[in-house]
Amino acid sequence: MMRLGRSLALAAFATLAACGTSKPEPIAYDSDACGTCRMQISDPRFGAELITRHGRVVKFDSIDCLVAFYKQATAAGDVGSVWVSDFQKPGTFIDATRARFVDLGAGRAPMGRGWAAITTADGAAQLGITDQRSIKQWSDLL
Repeated sequence: MMRLGRSLALAAFATLAACGTSKPEPIAYDSDACGTCRMQISDPRFGAELITRHGRVVKFDSIDCLVAFYKQATAAGDVGSVWVSDFQKPGTFIDATRARFVDLGAGRAPMGRGWAAITTADGAAQLGITDQRSIKQWSDLL
């Protein structure tokens, strides 16, 4: 009976290990490359990660690159979770489905449009964005 319990525990551990991670990994800024554009990720205010269903972590230098990759991964059914860096606490990740997004304008982010992630709509006011229609959710970016 003891062997059966030990075997079941080992099997459960192996199953969990095979599923991979569901939490973001730290980005090695100025070293890691973006999973979409292959540029070096250097600004911790805009970093992002997508974790596949199999636990592979793909890192990005901007929310724009994350969105492009997300659309392909979703079509393939391979999205586990999506994380974005909190613009106001660089390097701190927020679940993208819970984050709010503001457009800082072209040229203000590493790539494209200039999306920045914040934790709450109140965070937008701290950035000088008071029009509630300017605050977007993850689904709006897609």
